[in-house]
Formats: sequence, structure tokens, C-alpha cells
Amino acid sequence: MLKELYRMAVFVQVVEHGSFSKAAVALGLGKSVVSAHVAALESRLGTQLLTRSTRALSLTQEGASFYENCRSMVAAGESAFAVVESSRASASGTIRLTSSYNFGVSFLIAKLAKFKQIHPDVSFDMVLEDSVSNLIEERFDLAVRVGRLPDTSLFATTLGTCRMLVCASPEFLSTNARITKPDDLVKLPWVTITALPHPETLNLVHGKTGQRLTLRLHSAVKTHAGIAAREFIRAGVGAGILPDYAVTGDLLRGELVHVLPAWNEAFERPISAVFPSRDRLPTRVRLLIDFLRKSLDDEKAIQGATVIARNGRVKRQAPRS
Repeated sequence: MLKELYRMAVFVQVVEHGSFSKAAVALGLGKSVVSAHVAALESRLGTQLLTRSTRALSLTQEGASFYENCRSMVAAGESAFAVVESSRASASGTIRLTSSYNFGVSFLIAKLAKFKQIHPDVSFDMVLEDSVSNLIEERFDLAVRVGRLPDTSLFATTLGTCRMLVCASPEFLSTNARITKPDDLVKLPWVTITALPHPETLNLVHGKTGQRLTLRLHSAVKTHAGIAAREFIRAGVGAGILPDYAVTGDLLRGELVHVLPAWNEAFERPISAVFPSRDRLPTRVRLLIDFLRKSLDDEKAIQGATVIARNGRVKRQAPRS
């Protein structure tokens, strides 16, 4: 029976990697050995588990049912190891993770550095890209996504939320007409992020009254990257909207100003941790998820601060209605 249990685990790897060759690499076995294990299972069961073609593998009806049971068996085994691992005071090993370039540079890298100070035996293999990676095929432990998630077979948990803030540099505000109401934004040159669903449309809601407005903006500069947009806004090219996690430090240092803070983007965007399997999540990944969730909570608290430290003195921000 032990042979069959091992073959079941091999079968799970074949299904999750989508090919015999990729599963063989992951297991450190020859492709023919992996194929033989699956063939032995099919012989024992008296049915075909996989439909093979030159380009892809697909599960038969019997194979799909068998895979779910095999996957549960493997998950139970990994869970047993995870229970023991979680009892250790510290975590170790490599976390392979991915996020968008903007979130990675603006927020995630600094938090990973702090996490590593707490858990020095954890290392990172990080990929920053704006395209959505295939977590299973590219063997990621974790992906951090901003915005609504598509329906997938992956697991996810919410780390926090972010909101886009209307920002401008002090220099820009000093050389333009005073902004006292949302309609004043329409007259300004705007830095737009083309990766957003509607980059030249601004949906606002008043924090107290609930009044909603939709504004059409004039783009002076267009860029696909939030990082580039932040630099243009810092340089005084125009006003724009930026995610709160990316500008907390700028706002506290007075390098950027939150314009019309009584008016907010009409909806918050979820920030999620996405992972291949809930049952097989290593302790180091669980710890990182908890750490990032707390970091985002702390960031919200900082964003709610009303003071800026400058030149050794603390100055209270003048409210802009």
C-alpha cells in the first residue's frame, strides 16, 4: 500500500504541474519513472485517469474524482508537518512571491526587509511584474494583488484595503488657483495612470454627506506606472490620484499634499494574498501574511495622523475642505 500512496502523491504533482516532464523536474525523477507510476495506478484501478495529447493533459471523470482524494491525502500529510513546523519559534526557508511593480516598490519591499529582521532565516525570491503570473506553473508560494480578484481555483485572504488619494506637490498648489471644491480639479493639468480602469474619470464621495460626483479630467501626462505618476506629481507637473500606501511618507513629510481630503475615491480596493493551497501553506508564508496584514493596519493608522514633523518641530496640517 505504501507504493500506492507514493504513486498518488506523484499523480497529484502531474495534475498540478500539467505535464509529466514538469512533475518529473519538481520530484527529481525521470519523466519515464513518473509516467510509469501513473500507469501503475491506472492499471490498479482499471480505468484511465488522464487523457494524454502532444500538447496537454486533462483529467477523465474518474481521474478528477481520484485527484480530489489524492490531493486531500497529500494535504493531510503536509498539514502534519506544518503543525510541527508552526510550533517552532522562528521560520526558515525561501518564500517565492510576486506582486505588481508599483505595490512592490512602494510598499512591499520595505516590509519584507523588516520581516527578514524578525526572521533572519527566511529568504525571498521575488518577482515584480504587472502581468498576472500563474502561481502553480511558476511555483510561487504567494502573490499579493491589489484590486478585485478574478474567480480562480486558488485561495486568497484579504490583507487590507487601499484608496486612491488626490495629491499634488506644494509647489504645484502654490502656482495654481486655490482648490476649494471638486469642480476646481477639472481645471488642473492631470497626471493619469493608464493602467487604471478609467484613468481620466474621477469618482468621489464626500466623507460626511455621502454626496457623489463624477469628474472628467484633462491629462497633461499619461503613464502606465503608478511609480512614474508619483514622480511626475512630485515634480509639480500636475495633480493626480495615487494609492494611499504609496504616499504615506510623502504626506507626512509634506512633500505631497492630500487635496480635498473631505472627498475620497468612491470605493476602496482590496489588497489580497493569493496562494495555491490553504492546507499546504508553510509556516513562513503564514507568518508573512499575518505580518503584511498588520503592516497595512499600521499604515492606515499613520495615514490618519494629522501632524507633520519638520525641523524638529511638530506642525499641524491646515485642513483643506
